[in-house]
Amino acid sequence: MARRILKVFAHKTLFSLIAAFAVLCTAGTPVFAQAPALSFVVATIKPAPADARGQGVGMQPGRLIVNNWTLKQMIGFAYGNGGLVGIQVSGGPNWIDQDRYTVEGQAEGTPTPAEFRAMLKSLLIERFALKTHTTTKEINVYNLVLARSDGKLGPKLKEWDGTCPGGRAPQPPSPASPRCGAFFTPAGMNMTGDSMAVLANMLSTPLAGLDRPVVDKTGLTGEYTYELEYQFPRPGQNAPPVAPANPGAIPDEPLPPALGTALQEQLGVKLQPTKGMTDVLIVDQAERPSEN
Repeated sequence: MARRILKVFAHKTLFSLIAAFAVLCTAGTPVFAQAPALSFVVATIKPAPADARGQGVGMQPGRLIVNNWTLKQMIGFAYGNGGLVGIQVSGGPNWIDQDRYTVEGQAEGTPTPAEFRAMLKSLLIERFALKTHTTTKEINVYNLVLARSDGKLGPKLKEWDGTCPGGRAPQPPSPASPRCGAFFTPAGMNMTGDSMAVLANMLSTPLAGLDRPVVDKTGLTGEYTYELEYQFPRPGQNAPPVAPANPGAIPDEPLPPALGTALQEQLGVKLQPTKGMTDVLIVDQAERPSEN
């Protein structure tokens, strides 16, 4: 049943994450541009239907589609070198992490993922009256490491054969972006042609259900294909709490059991809680957008 749901949502509901969420505590320092120059020719912002299923961002030639995302998630994608994730965006009114929107933007030519992010940033500043600043702080993170001392991988983590589903051409190699696509579904997630860095980025997004960024420390340099099945949070339901009451402490049991078990048994990797210095984006002001 999970596999059937996976296929239906991958093809009909969710958008390919062709520009994955980069974890800011990995190699490279994010750059927060103060005055984005790029903008969409035409853009629409609409409240997502209350019963909307699936979340994601899709890029087509000249077109960006954001499906069923909160403003906080859009900020996470638009800002920084590949996008901030979850805990790295803080502040602002409560609704920025509750209200969900569908955004469509039309652009001239064929923008790159980085240019699409800059356009979305311009749109958020204009339509949501968004104002932010950044600071650097130590936060809780997870290191993604091999689960076995002998380095053996799980049965669902396969070497990529270089081809994409449906005969599509693979995207150019990137440390932060999937080659063929990455999908969240109610059954978990699946990816084709992706590095461990991309997996760490996917696990860092709020959609994965964790409470902090994930940093790739596996040492693996290959590209893989997998289907990870775990107890995915239902739409509108918060992920099981994994942070301790004391935010300065590291929990003994940091993972929702279903996800932790799936990572180790299916992929042969696990998450280790630790600390890391990173840039954090603070939301100083945000307003709900006016109707189109």
